[in-house]
Formats: sequence, C-alpha cells, structure tokens
Amino acid sequence: MLLSKNVDETSRPTLYRGLKYWGKKPHNVWGEFIRQYTRQKNIVYDPFAGSGLTFLEAIKTYRKPIVADINPLTLFLINVYSKNFNSNNIILYVREILKKAKNTTIYRKNFIGKCSNCGELTDIYNYRVENNIRYARSYKCSHCKKTITDNIKTVPYNTTLNLWKPNFNLKQLFSIAPAFINKIGGDNISNLWTERNVELLSLIFNEINSNYNSERDALMFAFLKTVHLTTKMCALRSEETNRPLSTSWGRPAFLDLKSYMEQNPVLQFEKSIFGNAGIIKCLKSRSSYLPNYTYSTDVRAINDVDGIVMLKDSKKINNGFVADFILTDPPYGSIIQYGELSQVWNVWLEKFSNIYKVSLNDEIVVNRQKKYEKYIADMKKVFTNCHRLLAQDGTIVLTFNSNTVADWQALNSAIINSGFSVNNSQYQKNKRSSEANVLNKEGIGISDFYFSIKHSNSIYKGLSI
Repeated sequence: MLLSKNVDETSRPTLYRGLKYWGKKPHNVWGEFIRQYTRQKNIVYDPFAGSGLTFLEAIKTYRKPIVADINPLTLFLINVYSKNFNSNNIILYVREILKKAKNTTIYRKNFIGKCSNCGELTDIYNYRVENNIRYARSYKCSHCKKTITDNIKTVPYNTTLNLWKPNFNLKQLFSIAPAFINKIGGDNISNLWTERNVELLSLIFNEINSNYNSERDALMFAFLKTVHLTTKMCALRSEETNRPLSTSWGRPAFLDLKSYMEQNPVLQFEKSIFGNAGIIKCLKSRSSYLPNYTYSTDVRAINDVDGIVMLKDSKKINNGFVADFILTDPPYGSIIQYGELSQVWNVWLEKFSNIYKVSLNDEIVVNRQKKYEKYIADMKKVFTNCHRLLAQDGTIVLTFNSNTVADWQALNSAIINSGFSVNNSQYQKNKRSSEANVLNKEGIGISDFYFSIKHSNSIYKGLSI
C-alpha cells in the first residue's frame, strides 16, 4: 500500500473551498502522504501545483514546499493566503464598491424589480435565459422575505458604461467549438458574459484595480470567485433541487447551453466576500489552519524561507535543490485543458498585474494541434528533471485518472523513459467527482489512482491498475 493506513476524504476547510480551481484533490489524503514520506524540514516538490494543495499541506506539516505551475492562478492564490489583510477594511471597501455598482443605471434597470408578492422594490438574484431571451427571474424579497420566481418579458439593453473589458480571441483556444462561439454571439472572451454582466463586472474590477492598495489582492480573490458564476456557462438547476437562487457551474469544456442562468454579478461579488466560502471566512480559515510562514518566488532562497512558489514551466526546472519527496497531479492528456479553461479568470488577472502572465503554449495537453507524441515528449522532460531533482532514496507519488487508454500509455511511456519505475499503486475513492466524471459516465471520475515511483535500477516497470 502507498499509505500505511486507509484515509477517507474529509470535509474541506474553508480555505480550500474559497477559490474555484480545476481538479482539487482530497487535502487530508495529500497531507497524509506528506507526513508518511517525509520528516519536518524535508523538501517536497510539486511540478504541477494547481490549486496549491501540496504547498499548503506541506506548510501545515512544517515541510519545505517547492511548487511550480504555468497557471498564474497558483501564484495568485498562494500570494493571497500568504498575506495579512485587515478584514474591517475589506468590509468597508466592499460596501463602497457595492454602493457605486448599485447606483448605476445598468443595475437599477436590470437588477431591481418589484416583488410580485408585496410590490416593494428588491434586488433580482438571477434571470433564466433561453435562446438569449430572458423568460423568468428569481429573487428573495428584502421586504417580505419570500423567495419567488416570476415569468417576465425581456427588455432591451443599452450599453451605458465605457470601461476596460477583457479582450481575447476565443478562436485561439482548442477547447472552443465554432458552435459555441456562434451561440454566445462572437469570438471575444467578453461574449462569455451578457452585456449587462460584463459591464458590471468591469465596473467592480476597475474599482478594485484602481483603489484599495492594502486589500486589493483580497478583493481580487473575491472578484475571481464571481466571474465564472456570472458567465453564460451557468446551467439551470433542476426544480427538484429547490435552489432557484443558485446555479450549477463545473465545466470540462466550454459548453453550448441552450438555457442558462444569468446571475447578478453585484450580489455574487457580495457573496464572495461575506458568504460561507467568501474571502472573510477563507482568511479566518487560513489563519487557524496554517502556521505563520514566509515564501519566495526564487528557488535559491529555499534555505531562508519556508517555501517556494514559481510561475514557471516545470519542463525547465532542473537544478537548485534536492527534493526528498515529490507529490503531484500531472495533466491528464486528452481530458481537460486546464489552462484554456482558466482563461475565464486569467484574462482579468493578467490585467490586474503583469506578473500573472499565462503561457498557454507551454501547457502539456493532447488536442487537435498537440498530439500524443508531444505530450509524451513534454512529460518526459518534466520527469527527467524530477529524476535529477529527487534524492536517490526519494519517492514520487502521483495521481492520475482517465478513461482513455492512450492517456495511460502516454504517461507510462514518459515515466519509464525518464529513468523511473513504478513500484506500487493504490485506488482512492473520493467523495467528490472530478471533471473527468463529467465526460465519463461509468463513474471512474469519483476516484483517483495513486502510484509510487522510484529511481529505476535496471528493469523498467510501468503503470498497472
């Protein structure tokens, strides 16, 4: 067994529920791997850091994490969780932003309406849209406290704000189908939102980006929690769920939805501050879950800080430290293109600060342009670097999941041709399904396969599940 005892997934602390990120793994399972394979002050490396799980769990157990990812969300998330913020200031600034947004003509005309029960004005939580026409709206009346869904007639919308909006050609993304671009009305990434929503989002973003220097990273964290839940990719929940004020969002690809929910971006931003997984509670959870720590973006500083996080291509990291243990969740080949899907966040993040630039060309995937040969070659570069970096008696534990045989074969080829052999495997069933489960109706997406990998002596041994 990879682990000496069975470890069931437990409920995630709020800090792990805060920022949406693809493919989050069970935090306590990863924490147990780190505890079992290392001692305090040992170096734990993750070349595909993703949501920062390896970094945070290593910090929690007083190990020294070194992590890398080309996705700027990784660096941003750890930046936020590594800083101290004044919650009272955050609340004060948010109230200023909300007041300004709610006083715009766009908001008053589109997201304020009369309650059909008591006749008082109240905020509209969302609209149901089919074929780009609003046909119903839901709200919880601030006066009579009833939750109501009304059928409505659509109203025309005129642009009234002149602010920066994200500008990126969706045709550059291989995850995008031409039918999707036609459905949303254009190839600019701004078309992922309705005109109303992208304007209000731009207003909130402009306020954060222009003011509030001391707390702007925390406010941006909350903003990023808002943007995906206000796109046209928000599916309607079934009536059986009895949740008319919330949407369902979890996409393995950009989907062509005939019907969707247009969420109120101002109320979503408010929720991302004060809600159960909002930034206020995330920061409180961070403070109780993690010890105080320091980190750097320069691997040469590893002896002087508690951890390293790099916005860097892991194919090019091959010196500067010796890892006692490597724990990682590598790209799954043909299933998910995380970098492209993360553009819904990263187009805003890059404008927020030029340190968060993304390099989609470096993403290790299999798609219409990048074939399995390229995936194998890129993964081999990463594992060859890991071979150089890993202590001779060290171990790599990686998790992988795919319902495509070619993905497994490609990963296996990269491993055994990098000087490693697989010496053990373990099946781990999770409480939550991964993105793989959306594409795989047989259900392996609710599980992970873990493999322990060692330096090979002479005989290459590959993956076996």
